[in-house]
Amino acid sequence: MASTGNRQSAVLTAISRAPRVVEYPREPSGKPKFPSEVFGENVFGFKELAKALPKPVYASFLKQRRGRQSLDRPTADAIAHAVRVWAMSKGATHFTHWFQPQTGATAEKHDAFL
Repeated sequence: MASTGNRQSAVLTAISRAPRVVEYPREPSGKPKFPSEVFGENVFGFKELAKALPKPVYASFLKQRRGRQSLDRPTADAIAHAVRVWAMSKGATHFTHWFQPQTGATAEKHDAFL
């Protein structure tokens, strides 16, 4: 019967907390932004990669991506550096490489800057 009291105590604690205030992204004028305007703004894609890398390094990356050559160490290092600099410019202070086995045959991998 003690677990019923613990459960009630936990419920009372949860419902007595102050509600969270969520700040939604807004235009400089104060008008709320649509989700489509902010979706993906913190994603490092090909456009950011092309801006961050010297043209010969980016061309080497594209050849590798198309299967015409293997990724060499200097190109990989340049890409890693570009991603790190971009993430830090967005306010990232930590990096995580999270590997989570799903079954005996497959797994899921996540890389994230925090």
